[in-house]
Amino acid sequence: MYSYPIYASYWHATGLNAIRLKQAGALAHSVFPVTTLYCYPRSNLLNVRSYTTAEHKAGTPVMASSTGATTGGTGTFAFKSSMDTYAALEDQRRESPAAERNKQPILDVMRLYLLGNPGAAAAPGPAAAAAAAAGEGHAVGRRPLILEIASGSGQHVAHLAAALPQYDIQPSDVTTELYGSITAYAAGLTNVRLPPLLLDASAPDWPVNAALAVNAATAKAPKEDCTTDEQGGDGDGGGVCGLDAAAILCVNMCHIAPVEATQGLLMGAGTALRPRGGLLFIYGPFTRDGAHTAPSNAAFDASLRSRNPAWGYRDVGQVVAWATQAGLEHVAVHDMPANNFMLVFRRP
Repeated sequence: MYSYPIYASYWHATGLNAIRLKQAGALAHSVFPVTTLYCYPRSNLLNVRSYTTAEHKAGTPVMASSTGATTGGTGTFAFKSSMDTYAALEDQRRESPAAERNKQPILDVMRLYLLGNPGAAAAPGPAAAAAAAAGEGHAVGRRPLILEIASGSGQHVAHLAAALPQYDIQPSDVTTELYGSITAYAAGLTNVRLPPLLLDASAPDWPVNAALAVNAATAKAPKEDCTTDEQGGDGDGGGVCGLDAAAILCVNMCHIAPVEATQGLLMGAGTALRPRGGLLFIYGPFTRDGAHTAPSNAAFDASLRSRNPAWGYRDVGQVVAWATQAGLEHVAVHDMPANNFMLVFRRP
């Protein structure tokens, strides 16, 4: 989503956020800029965990309004310091205009690879779709999984799930503030895995913790049965405890998050993706060869950096270099509407 809440907003010390802040040694009654999170020891943070069944059913979650107060009603909804404003619909759904505009172009590119597999075939075809539906290349008994990092309102999750019924879609976010919206968008979509995962892409162990949470939710394997190899470390990543994702999608996070989030996303994808074909899709605005592709992008980048020096556009070449270090192959850069790009990587 265009707004990655933990970086584009302030933490509100309520619910799970209060728990995490307490564990990090912060004062639970205070409101901290997210950048202070990086001052706390990572070993004290719950980097990835499932939203529990009780929390999932607990009604309207606390939301952060544009004024920093909390709200569960209708009208408009914006994270403090966010780059986007959400419309609060009549239920718990929050609608991002940016997500509505880009969800179909993003899906169009993903379908080329997920259903057509350009790495092995020239064009989309029914054989690739049948293989995906059968879980070819995945651990026995699993349906292929797409993990979205920074799901935000859940609009992309719902759009992908409706268009790709042969895949399970796992939403995640780094804060619980929009879990109610994700759940509402997923209503009636049986291939959306709920509850969402609480996932911090900058944490080095997010693939392991995500795999444990997903496997626990699907009763695939208890934690004590997991080994490093099965989690995708030194082995092939296809064991019952590995995440073994067919694809990972991240939309509009890199430019409104510290660089550690982008680096962590790439490094983690190197183990979280299914070996021999797992795909990483990163959508958003980037520079190319150090230059902006439009004056409007240069202005927006400057605005971001003035708000937070840790934010700003990443360069395509730098992202490719980090992906290579993570063991990923660079597949393609797709031009997208409104001067955005889709970067595609593959785990060999």
